[in-house]
Amino acid sequence: MRFLRKLVQMSSKVAFAFAGLHTLDEMTRDYFQPFYGSFINIPVSFIERAATRQLLANPDEDFYLDYTPEALDKIYDLTHGQPYLVQLMGFLLVRRYNDFVFEQGRTRNPTFTVEDVKAVVDDPKFFQQGNYYFDGVWSQALQGAADQQEVLKVLALHPEGLSQEAINMDEENLQEALKTLKRHDVVEETEGRWRIIVELFRRWVFENKMN
Repeated sequence: MRFLRKLVQMSSKVAFAFAGLHTLDEMTRDYFQPFYGSFINIPVSFIERAATRQLLANPDEDFYLDYTPEALDKIYDLTHGQPYLVQLMGFLLVRRYNDFVFEQGRTRNPTFTVEDVKAVVDDPKFFQQGNYYFDGVWSQALQGAADQQEVLKVLALHPEGLSQEAINMDEENLQEALKTLKRHDVVEETEGRWRIIVELFRRWVFENKMN
């Protein structure tokens, strides 16, 4: 870390992009690492809807497959533009198409529809493929504020969201848990109702962590 810090201090042409569950502020505070405190932090969160559509439908000039507008909207509604999940959805859709056309020797329209998206998500292997993200977020909720996982279990039952007053938990713990989960882009508050931001993660919690 000292070496990397020296590189940055010596050249304005060196930059680093960090990907992970912890924020740089947390890494500076928790690990007392001066490297992380040497920069102006620029957080990168979810991809916007329009950018998600562009990323999926036009990844490069030679990409010959397409999506219906409804399919692109469905992917965004499920992922909320979470980069890893957007990439995973696109990858699995293309792999499904390649298997259908090249492995099975069948023909089909080269345009992905809502039905294709549902078929990918309904495949049990999907959540296994995305387990790096799902289990990572879930495991992170064990760190820091207490009762984060309990909050997620409650919110997983309510895709439309739930008011803070309706969450039957210790008030102080609840506020700290919600604050931490919000800082990690796991939950959000809209019009007084708290909800899990990424619908696919909500489904994963509902299916795997309720018992």
